[in-house]
Amino acid sequence: MRGMRLGVILLALLAPSHPAAAVEPGTKHVALPAALGLVAEDVRFPAGDSVQVSGWWFQGPKDAAIVVVASRGTGTMADMLPAVRELQARGFGVLSFDYRGFGPGNGPEAADSLKYVMFSSQWVEDMLGALRYARSRGGRHVFAWGQDLGGAVALAAAARERVSCDGVAVEGLFRTSQEFLLMNGTASVPGVTDIHRRLVQGSDEPTSAASRLMVPLLAVLAGKDDVTPAAVTKLVAGRAPVRWDVWAIPEAKHFGAEQTPGYFNKIAQWFKQWMAFPPAGRQPEGG
Repeated sequence: MRGMRLGVILLALLAPSHPAAAVEPGTKHVALPAALGLVAEDVRFPAGDSVQVSGWWFQGPKDAAIVVVASRGTGTMADMLPAVRELQARGFGVLSFDYRGFGPGNGPEAADSLKYVMFSSQWVEDMLGALRYARSRGGRHVFAWGQDLGGAVALAAAARERVSCDGVAVEGLFRTSQEFLLMNGTASVPGVTDIHRRLVQGSDEPTSAASRLMVPLLAVLAGKDDVTPAAVTKLVAGRAPVRWDVWAIPEAKHFGAEQTPGYFNKIAQWFKQWMAFPPAGRQPEGG
């Protein structure tokens, strides 16, 4: 009983001042890579469950590590182009992609079908396919990075299959999708909790995924995040049985933390330290 009371108090303290929006898929790219001076290869690859996923491949230097970018829950992969440019400028190859239901080729009915959806294991399958594809393209090391929805997606995909990822950096986590619905007030919408029970595998929930993670984790804590509070993100990260680090940005909000001076330098440095070790699933040369 005491634990239940504490849980209720925690939810009350961490609840945002206004409901968080569900995903809002875009059906048109706001820009193409060339508009930012980037050269991209259009690619398609199978998700973990074999559904075809569309993405952009940004080639890095020879033998460069690859960062797979898990998009936010709004727009399309085009919205991540500024981040792609920053990562590529720091010596990485980059892969971005659209979750199923997002991007060109999807109409208004796709957005309607995702109304009130906060998280889905289908998007974890998409991310898992992206990690596998990046590994197949010859990236010596493959890393995952995600904010907002992308944080939960990247964490769950990295936990699914150790050999596909060498480290994951996330920003903004919730503990479970059901708790997230309660925190943002969406649980009161008829049928929404049942929808998430069907869409989300228990093992993909952030608390479960973190406890099964076998690669290093960096949790970025946005101090003024009122959607996925820093306290919750840190709590979830702390379940990881492997090396996990936190980087607090006290003035950052749920959106825009990447505009903090030095943000991408910090992310890049954290990834690069793990390049001193063999990629996941591969033995050291001469070993």
